[in-house]
Amino acid sequence: MADFIYTPDFNYKCKPRYNVESTEFENQAEESRLISSKKQRTWEDLIFTSRNKTEFDAVMAFYDSKHENLDSFTLEIDGETVTGKFVKDSFWYVLRAYRVYDYGFGFKETV
Repeated sequence: MADFIYTPDFNYKCKPRYNVESTEFENQAEESRLISSKKQRTWEDLIFTSRNKTEFDAVMAFYDSKHENLDSFTLEIDGETVTGKFVKDSFWYVLRAYRVYDYGFGFKETV
């Protein structure tokens, strides 16, 4: 079971990338090498709309316990449990109505 138990709304972006190091030389030639063959994914815009205050308070306590992006945690997304961290400076929230919140964040898979 995932540490973060809330399910985001649909319509989020996932950016897969490989850890590749590139060096450009003076003659404009470029050399690249693969650092890790494991693909790293970053999810942008995981949005949670019209959530009640109880859930929002629990999410804020969870966020504070992770010290933004210091500690990793697991999240279930697309039926898969993924380990990662909050993307730095990505967490936001809006008070939509009395005791009703929208919030969101980015999530980066750790390799």
